[in-house]
Amino acid sequence: MNENQISVVIPTFNRPSFLKRAMESVLKQTYQNVEIIVVVDGLSKATEQLVDEIKAKSMTKITLIQTEEKVGGSEARNIGIRAATGELIALLDDDDEWFENKLTSQIALLKQKNLTTDTAFLCFTTLLRYKEKDQETYTPLPNVNYEESGKSKIADYLFETEGLRNIGFIQTSTVLVPKWMAIETPFTVGLPKHQDWDWLLKLDKEQNLTIIQDTEPQIIYHSDVPKDTRIGYINRWRFTEQWGADHKAVFSSQGYDSFILNYVMLSIAEDSQLTKKERIKELKVRWKTLSFKTKIRPYSWKMIIYMMNALKNR
Repeated sequence: MNENQISVVIPTFNRPSFLKRAMESVLKQTYQNVEIIVVVDGLSKATEQLVDEIKAKSMTKITLIQTEEKVGGSEARNIGIRAATGELIALLDDDDEWFENKLTSQIALLKQKNLTTDTAFLCFTTLLRYKEKDQETYTPLPNVNYEESGKSKIADYLFETEGLRNIGFIQTSTVLVPKWMAIETPFTVGLPKHQDWDWLLKLDKEQNLTIIQDTEPQIIYHSDVPKDTRIGYINRWRFTEQWGADHKAVFSSQGYDSFILNYVMLSIAEDSQLTKKERIKELKVRWKTLSFKTKIRPYSWKMIIYMMNALKNR
């Protein structure tokens, strides 16, 4: 693989302090053949001013696109991908940060695996996350590397569990893909949640996908973002349950049960809009749908403890 141009697509809206950190992490990359495309989901003067200031100081090609109306994160990414001039697309959420060798490392891995831009591939990296801003020790994700997991389907890797932990984790900001594939299989427009999962399952279904992972952490998945501004933190368990049901055919039985435990039942237990009695009633309904094999697994009992704590504290 030659030194292909990489188009870095960053969707954002009116969060210039976070966007500045994300853009600076791209500008510090040891891989130099990049362009940055910032897509503002709606108009934002503060974002426009920031991007203009960074452009004035940088030799890197930076494009700013602002939508007249809110279109959502999925369509913002699609707009950026369509505007890209590079053969490769790297996605970056505005509240995440890359380490300086992120792109260099991924390109080296593609060369090692003899993958070209004509191949349908998804290259993702390990990441580091933390729960508190002053936390000294970061936690790497995924818990199990893709190749070591032995999983061939993305749904199995993302949602199945092993022992007391989840197996896989693929986050949008870790991903590098060929542009043609991102054009052919775009993000689903209009989803209020699970945009990344939905896209990954769609890629696995529509493309003859080769999946590779750089097992060295290459990004920081920041937790200094207000929870009410990060889509993944917003409790929409009814939507989550319906999304899971719509995609149930691609889940293993263990993966689907784990999905219900992790993302539906725990969210019900944490739903402050319901009374404790209402939450317990909803939890009992979902518990009945789980297989006997799931109910006796250690992982399930771990989740029960989490749910009990949530019920107690809300």
